Amino acid sequence: MVLYDPIRRWRAQAICTDPDDHKLFFAEGGNCNTPPHAKVQAMWDQAKEICKGCPVLKECARDTLGEHYGVWGGLDQHQRWKVRQALARAVKDWPREKQLVWGKELSTLRAQGNSWKFIQDATGMPETPAVFLFNLWTEHYKTLPKTVAGITDLPLPEPEGRAKTAFPDKPGRCNAWVRRKASNLVTDAWYKGQTPDGAWIYVQCQGRASSYMWARAEDVKVYHPQPVVIMDYKARPPDAISA
Repeated sequence: MVLYDPIRRWRAQAICTDPDDHKLFFAEGGNCNTPPHAKVQAMWDQAKEICKGCPVLKECARDTLGEHYGVWGGLDQHQRWKVRQALARAVKDWPREKQLVWGKELSTLRAQGNSWKFIQDATGMPETPAVFLFNLWTEHYKTLPKTVAGITDLPLPEPEGRAKTAFPDKPGRCNAWVRRKASNLVTDAWYKGQTPDGAWIYVQCQGRASSYMWARAEDVKVYHPQPVVIMDYKARPPDAISA
């Protein structure tokens, strides 16, 4: 179940790239919670006509619900505000599976130190329904088995004659640096969690395509301190190496 794409990989396929169209997509229309003037609405409607022919219309509408200004995914800012308002009632009627998937994601975002406002901007989920889903997941999580099997470390011999690449002195655009064993290159990444003993850290690497990986703690430098997220698992995944 795809909830949203925080990186918006689909943007390269969007057709709203003409600078002349920006005056339509971002015509100033006042506050989100009030309808715009007729002239502004007419410009927004022209922008929506462009959206209709976009190959990533659905993805854009899904991932930009938290945007406060402009036309995104065929919806103007007032329409998105009304959708966000309706979510407070809608989430209580969602299937249990969908509620728990969202609750788990919101719990992860909160564990990373994000405010409810940041979460709304990123996901489109307002605080009231977000807290409801968060609490639902928290109660469900208490019922899950909490046993953690022993950790069997895997030998990862270092290539002979090659020194480890040093981490940059300055921070990047995420919150951690990770050193890849195979290439010995350092990549900017998001800290996602770690094993109970802190020996392995799970990160989301940035680049041409986002990827997730386990890395040894010695190959990760968290340059912006993050709340510790303990990830339960029975055994480290087979691909749990600093790739």
